[in-house]
Amino acid sequence: MGHRVVVASEGPALALLRARFAGIEALSLPSYRVRYQAGRSQLLSMLWVALRLPMHNLREHLWLRRVVRSYGIDFVLSDNRYGLWSRRCPCVHITHQLRVLPPPPMGWAGGLVALVLRRWLRRFDWVWVPDTIGPNAWAGQLSAYNGLSNLCYIGLLSRFTLPQPKAVVSAFEMVVVASGPPPHRQLLIDGAAAWARQHGLRCLIVEGNPAAGGCMRPDGEGVTLVGHLSDPEFAVAVRQARYLLFRGGYSSIMDMLALGVSGLLVPTPGQTEQEYLAERLSTMGLFRMAPQHQLAQLHPEQLRVEHRCPLANPALSQAIAAAIG
Repeated sequence: MGHRVVVASEGPALALLRARFAGIEALSLPSYRVRYQAGRSQLLSMLWVALRLPMHNLREHLWLRRVVRSYGIDFVLSDNRYGLWSRRCPCVHITHQLRVLPPPPMGWAGGLVALVLRRWLRRFDWVWVPDTIGPNAWAGQLSAYNGLSNLCYIGLLSRFTLPQPKAVVSAFEMVVVASGPPPHRQLLIDGAAAWARQHGLRCLIVEGNPAAGGCMRPDGEGVTLVGHLSDPEFAVAVRQARYLLFRGGYSSIMDMLALGVSGLLVPTPGQTEQEYLAERLSTMGLFRMAPQHQLAQLHPEQLRVEHRCPLANPALSQAIAAAIG
Protein backbone atom coordinates (compact mmCIF):
# COMPACT_ATOMS: atom_id res chain seq x y z
CA MET A 1 0.00 0.00 0.00
CA GLY A 2 3.02 2.28 -0.37
CA HIS A 3 4.02 2.45 3.30
CA ARG A 4 7.56 2.26 4.63
CA VAL A 5 7.78 -0.85 6.83
CA VAL A 6 10.09 -1.46 9.78
CA VAL A 7 10.10 -4.86 11.49
CA ALA A 8 11.19 -5.62 15.04
CA SER A 9 12.08 -9.06 16.36
CA GLU A 10 15.10 -11.13 17.36
CA GLY A 11 16.94 -14.38 16.72
CA PRO A 12 15.61 -16.90 14.18
CA ALA A 13 12.35 -14.97 13.71
CA LEU A 14 14.23 -11.83 12.70
CA ALA A 15 16.52 -13.84 10.42
CA LEU A 16 13.45 -15.30 8.70
CA LEU A 17 11.89 -11.86 8.18
CA ARG A 18 15.11 -10.45 6.77
CA ALA A 19 15.40 -13.37 4.35
CA ARG A 20 11.75 -13.16 3.36
CA PHE A 21 11.79 -9.37 2.79
CA ALA A 22 15.24 -8.60 1.43
CA GLY A 23 16.57 -5.18 2.42
CA ILE A 24 13.80 -4.40 4.92
CA GLU A 25 14.60 -2.13 7.86
CA ALA A 26 14.89 -4.22 11.02
CA LEU A 27 15.21 -3.49 14.73
CA SER A 28 16.15 -5.84 17.56
CA LEU A 29 13.35 -6.41 20.08
CA PRO A 30 13.84 -9.14 22.73
CA SER A 31 11.09 -11.74 23.08
CA TYR A 32 9.69 -13.41 26.20
CA ARG A 33 12.16 -16.28 25.68
CA VAL A 34 9.96 -19.01 27.10
CA ARG A 35 11.74 -22.27 27.85
CA TYR A 36 9.71 -25.33 28.75
CA GLN A 37 10.67 -28.10 31.12
CA ALA A 38 11.37 -31.60 29.82
CA GLY A 39 8.53 -33.15 31.84
CA ARG A 40 4.78 -33.06 31.27
CA SER A 41 4.15 -30.17 33.67
CA GLN A 42 5.02 -26.59 32.70
CA LEU A 43 3.76 -24.98 35.92
CA LEU A 44 7.11 -23.51 36.95
CA SER A 45 7.85 -22.26 33.41
CA MET A 46 4.48 -20.52 33.15
CA LEU A 47 4.78 -18.97 36.63
CA TRP A 48 8.20 -17.61 35.71
CA VAL A 49 6.79 -16.05 32.53
CA ALA A 50 3.82 -14.58 34.43
CA LEU A 51 6.05 -12.97 37.05
CA ARG A 52 8.29 -11.35 34.43
CA LEU A 53 5.57 -10.29 32.02
CA PRO A 54 4.50 -6.95 33.60
CA MET A 55 8.07 -5.65 33.67
CA HIS A 56 8.69 -6.97 30.16
CA ASN A 57 5.59 -5.12 28.93
CA LEU A 58 6.83 -1.88 30.51
CA ARG A 59 10.23 -2.21 28.82
CA GLU A 60 8.51 -2.86 25.47
CA HIS A 61 6.30 0.18 25.92
CA LEU A 62 9.25 2.47 26.71
CA TRP A 63 11.17 1.01 23.77
CA LEU A 64 8.24 1.73 21.44
CA ARG A 65 7.96 5.34 22.64
CA ARG A 66 11.56 5.94 21.57
CA VAL A 67 11.08 4.16 18.22
CA VAL A 68 7.86 6.02 17.37
CA ARG A 69 9.61 9.37 17.91
CA SER A 70 12.90 8.54 16.20
CA TYR A 71 11.44 6.71 13.16
CA GLY A 72 8.26 8.74 12.74
CA ILE A 73 6.08 5.64 13.06
CA ASP A 74 2.40 6.26 12.31
CA PHE A 75 1.00 2.72 12.70
CA VAL A 76 2.00 -0.23 14.91
CA LEU A 77 1.03 -3.86 14.29
CA SER A 78 2.17 -6.30 17.00
CA ASP A 79 1.97 -10.05 17.36
CA ASN A 80 0.86 -10.76 20.93
CA ARG A 81 3.11 -8.05 22.42
CA TYR A 82 1.15 -6.42 25.23
CA GLY A 83 3.60 -3.55 25.72
CA LEU A 84 3.54 -2.25 22.14
CA TRP A 85 0.85 0.41 22.47
CA SER A 86 1.21 4.12 22.02
CA ARG A 87 -0.90 7.28 22.32
CA ARG A 88 1.02 8.85 19.43
CA CYS A 89 -0.30 6.55 16.69
CA PRO A 90 -2.89 3.79 16.06
CA CYS A 91 -1.83 0.40 17.40
CA VAL A 92 -3.13 -3.09 16.59
CA HIS A 93 -2.58 -6.15 18.76
CA ILE A 94 -3.00 -9.60 17.14
CA THR A 95 -3.93 -12.52 19.40
CA HIS A 96 -6.25 -15.51 19.52
CA GLN A 97 -5.92 -15.63 23.31
CA LEU A 98 -8.45 -13.33 24.94
CA ARG A 99 -8.27 -15.82 27.80
CA VAL A 100 -5.38 -17.92 29.07
CA LEU A 101 -5.73 -21.40 30.55
CA PRO A 102 -3.38 -21.60 33.56
CA PRO A 103 -1.71 -24.99 34.08
CA PRO A 104 -2.92 -27.25 36.91
CA PRO A 105 -3.24 -26.67 39.80
CA MET A 106 -3.62 -22.95 39.00
CA GLY A 107 -6.91 -23.23 37.12
CA TRP A 108 -8.63 -21.07 39.73
CA ALA A 109 -6.55 -18.09 38.50
CA GLY A 110 -8.12 -18.10 35.01
CA GLY A 111 -10.67 -15.40 35.85
CA LEU A 112 -8.02 -13.12 37.34
CA VAL A 113 -5.76 -13.58 34.31
CA ALA A 114 -8.67 -12.73 31.98
CA LEU A 115 -9.23 -9.46 33.84
CA VAL A 116 -5.55 -8.54 33.54
CA LEU A 117 -5.56 -9.32 29.81
CA ARG A 118 -8.67 -7.17 29.28
CA ARG A 119 -6.92 -4.25 30.96
CA TRP A 120 -3.83 -4.67 28.79
CA LEU A 121 -5.80 -5.14 25.55
CA ARG A 122 -7.98 -2.09 26.23
CA ARG A 123 -4.92 0.10 25.59
CA PHE A 124 -4.87 -0.80 21.88
CA ASP A 125 -6.94 0.86 19.18
CA TRP A 126 -7.82 -2.56 17.74
CA VAL A 127 -7.36 -6.16 18.80
CA TRP A 128 -7.39 -8.43 15.75
CA VAL A 129 -8.51 -11.96 16.61
CA PRO A 130 -7.59 -14.55 13.93
CA ASP A 131 -10.75 -16.59 14.41
CA THR A 132 -14.48 -16.52 13.81
CA ILE A 133 -17.31 -15.87 16.28
CA GLY A 134 -19.66 -18.62 17.39
CA PRO A 135 -19.69 -22.32 18.26
CA ASN A 136 -17.44 -23.24 15.33
CA ALA A 137 -14.62 -20.90 16.38
CA TRP A 138 -11.36 -22.82 16.11
CA ALA A 139 -9.90 -21.47 19.37
CA GLY A 140 -13.12 -21.96 21.33
CA GLN A 141 -13.14 -20.31 24.73
CA LEU A 142 -9.66 -18.84 24.15
CA SER A 143 -10.96 -16.39 21.54
CA ALA A 144 -14.59 -16.03 22.71
CA TYR A 145 -15.87 -12.45 22.98
CA ASN A 146 -14.82 -10.88 26.29
CA GLY A 147 -16.75 -7.60 26.20
CA LEU A 148 -14.04 -5.33 24.75
CA SER A 149 -15.26 -2.83 22.16
CA ASN A 150 -12.00 -2.82 20.16
CA LEU A 151 -12.15 -6.46 19.02
CA CYS A 152 -12.12 -7.30 15.32
CA TYR A 153 -12.42 -10.96 14.28
CA ILE A 154 -10.34 -11.28 11.10
CA GLY A 155 -10.76 -15.00 10.37
CA LEU A 156 -7.97 -17.28 9.21
CA LEU A 157 -4.47 -15.76 9.27
CA SER A 158 -1.92 -17.77 7.31
CA ARG A 159 0.95 -17.23 4.91
CA PHE A 160 -0.79 -19.76 2.64
CA THR A 161 -3.82 -17.57 1.98
CA LEU A 162 -1.81 -16.08 -0.92
CA PRO A 163 -1.49 -17.93 -4.26
CA GLN A 164 1.49 -20.26 -4.25
CA PRO A 165 3.77 -20.74 -7.28
CA LYS A 166 4.35 -24.22 -8.64
CA ALA A 167 6.97 -26.37 -6.95
CA VAL A 168 8.58 -29.77 -7.51
CA VAL A 169 6.88 -33.00 -6.49
CA SER A 170 7.68 -34.10 -2.95
CA ALA A 171 9.52 -37.40 -2.53
CA PHE A 172 8.47 -37.96 1.09
CA GLU A 173 5.67 -40.15 2.42
CA MET A 174 5.69 -38.57 5.88
CA VAL A 175 6.17 -34.94 6.94
CA VAL A 176 6.85 -33.80 10.50
CA VAL A 177 6.61 -30.10 11.36
CA ALA A 178 8.44 -29.36 14.60
CA SER A 179 8.07 -25.98 16.29
CA GLY A 180 8.21 -24.27 19.64
CA PRO A 181 10.95 -23.78 22.22
CA PRO A 182 13.35 -26.45 23.48
CA PRO A 183 13.61 -29.07 24.81
CA HIS A 184 10.31 -30.50 23.52
CA ARG A 185 11.00 -29.53 19.90
CA GLN A 186 14.00 -31.87 19.86
CA LEU A 187 12.09 -34.54 21.76
CA LEU A 188 9.41 -34.47 19.05
CA ILE A 189 12.02 -34.64 16.30
CA ASP A 190 13.73 -37.64 17.88
CA GLY A 191 10.47 -39.45 18.59
CA ALA A 192 9.07 -38.85 15.11
CA ALA A 193 12.31 -39.98 13.44
CA ALA A 194 12.29 -43.21 15.45
CA TRP A 195 8.62 -43.81 14.53
CA ALA A 196 9.29 -43.26 10.81
CA ARG A 197 12.24 -45.67 10.87
CA GLN A 198 10.12 -48.22 12.71
CA HIS A 199 7.53 -48.13 9.92
CA GLY A 200 10.02 -47.83 7.05
CA LEU A 201 8.75 -44.46 5.78
CA ARG A 202 10.58 -41.83 3.76
CA CYS A 203 10.24 -38.96 6.23
CA LEU A 204 11.00 -35.24 6.03
CA ILE A 205 11.35 -33.43 9.35
CA VAL A 206 11.05 -29.63 9.19
CA GLU A 207 12.91 -28.51 12.30
CA GLY A 208 11.40 -25.03 12.53
CA ASN A 209 14.85 -23.43 12.56
CA PRO A 210 15.29 -20.86 9.75
CA ALA A 211 18.91 -20.29 10.79
CA ALA A 212 19.70 -23.86 9.67
CA GLY A 213 18.63 -22.98 6.12
CA GLY A 214 16.87 -25.09 3.52
CA CYS A 215 19.60 -27.64 2.86
CA MET A 216 18.33 -31.25 3.12
CA ARG A 217 20.37 -33.38 5.55
CA PRO A 218 19.85 -37.18 5.31
CA ASP A 219 19.86 -38.71 8.79
CA GLY A 220 19.85 -42.38 7.86
CA GLU A 221 17.17 -45.03 7.20
CA GLY A 222 14.92 -42.80 5.14
CA VAL A 223 14.80 -39.77 7.49
CA THR A 224 15.80 -36.33 6.17
CA LEU A 225 16.12 -33.15 8.24
CA VAL A 226 15.73 -29.58 7.01
CA GLY A 227 15.81 -26.39 9.05
CA HIS A 228 13.27 -24.47 7.00
CA LEU A 229 11.30 -24.68 3.76
CA SER A 230 10.07 -21.93 1.49
CA ASP A 231 6.29 -21.52 1.31
CA PRO A 232 5.92 -23.38 -2.04
CA GLU A 233 8.17 -26.23 -0.87
CA PHE A 234 6.31 -26.51 2.44
CA ALA A 235 2.89 -26.48 0.77
CA VAL A 236 3.88 -29.19 -1.72
CA ALA A 237 5.49 -31.39 0.95
CA VAL A 238 2.45 -31.22 3.23
CA ARG A 239 -0.16 -31.55 0.49
CA GLN A 240 1.54 -34.59 -1.06
CA ALA A 241 2.41 -36.42 2.16
CA ARG A 242 0.53 -39.57 3.18
CA TYR A 243 1.29 -39.03 6.86
CA LEU A 244 1.50 -35.73 8.73
CA LEU A 245 2.51 -34.92 12.30
CA PHE A 246 2.81 -31.41 13.71
CA ARG A 247 2.68 -29.35 16.89
CA GLY A 248 -0.56 -27.86 18.16
CA GLY A 249 0.46 -24.21 17.94
CA TYR A 250 -2.29 -21.96 16.61
CA SER A 251 -0.22 -20.64 13.70
CA SER A 252 0.49 -24.19 12.51
CA ILE A 253 -3.18 -25.08 12.85
CA MET A 254 -4.21 -22.10 10.70
CA ASP A 255 -1.59 -23.02 8.08
CA MET A 256 -3.02 -26.55 7.80
CA LEU A 257 -6.57 -25.21 7.55
CA ALA A 258 -5.44 -22.86 4.78
CA LEU A 259 -3.72 -25.74 2.95
CA GLY A 260 -6.75 -27.99 3.40
CA VAL A 261 -4.96 -30.89 5.10
CA SER A 262 -5.65 -32.76 8.32
CA GLY A 263 -3.13 -34.87 10.20
CA LEU A 264 -2.03 -35.60 13.75
CA LEU A 265 -1.67 -32.86 16.37
CA VAL A 266 0.92 -33.52 19.09
CA PRO A 267 0.64 -30.70 21.67
CA THR A 268 3.63 -29.67 23.75
CA PRO A 269 3.32 -31.54 27.07
CA GLY A 270 1.93 -29.28 29.79
CA GLN A 271 1.20 -26.42 27.36
CA THR A 272 -2.44 -25.95 28.29
CA GLU A 273 -3.35 -23.85 25.25
CA GLN A 274 -2.06 -26.47 22.78
CA GLU A 275 -3.64 -29.32 24.72
CA TYR A 276 -6.99 -27.52 24.76
CA LEU A 277 -6.82 -26.69 21.03
CA ALA A 278 -5.85 -30.26 20.11
CA GLU A 279 -8.72 -31.73 22.11
CA ARG A 280 -11.24 -29.19 20.77
CA LEU A 281 -10.22 -29.56 17.12
CA SER A 282 -10.20 -33.35 17.34
CA THR A 283 -13.71 -33.22 18.83
CA MET A 284 -14.76 -30.99 15.91
CA GLY A 285 -13.37 -33.60 13.51
CA LEU A 286 -10.80 -31.26 11.97
CA PHE A 287 -7.67 -33.06 13.23
CA ARG A 288 -6.61 -36.08 15.24
CA MET A 289 -4.50 -35.76 18.39
CA ALA A 290 -2.12 -37.82 20.52
CA PRO A 291 0.13 -37.01 23.50
CA GLN A 292 3.85 -36.90 22.86
CA HIS A 293 4.68 -39.75 25.26
CA GLN A 294 2.47 -42.14 23.23
CA LEU A 295 4.19 -41.42 19.92
CA ALA A 296 5.94 -44.80 19.73
CA GLN A 297 2.63 -46.69 20.05
CA LEU A 298 0.76 -44.83 17.29
CA HIS A 299 -0.74 -46.67 14.31
CA PRO A 300 0.01 -45.17 10.85
CA GLU A 301 -3.71 -44.56 10.27
CA GLN A 302 -3.64 -41.96 13.07
CA LEU A 303 -1.18 -39.89 11.03
CA ARG A 304 -2.83 -40.34 7.63
CA VAL A 305 -3.46 -37.09 5.75
CA GLU A 306 -7.04 -36.16 4.88
CA HIS A 307 -7.67 -33.48 2.26
CA ARG A 308 -10.38 -30.86 2.65
CA CYS A 309 -11.27 -27.64 0.89
CA PRO A 310 -8.67 -24.98 1.86
CA LEU A 311 -10.18 -22.18 3.93
CA ALA A 312 -9.96 -18.64 2.56
CA ASN A 313 -10.11 -15.34 4.41
CA PRO A 314 -11.84 -12.33 2.86
CA ALA A 315 -11.94 -10.40 6.15
CA LEU A 316 -8.23 -9.71 6.66
CA SER A 317 -7.70 -7.25 3.80
CA GLN A 318 -10.76 -5.29 4.94
CA ALA A 319 -9.35 -5.02 8.47
CA ILE A 320 -5.97 -3.82 7.17
CA ALA A 321 -7.54 -1.21 4.92
CA ALA A 322 -9.76 0.05 7.77
CA ALA A 323 -6.88 0.27 10.24
CA ILE A 324 -4.41 2.02 7.92
CA GLY A 325 -6.95 4.09 6.00
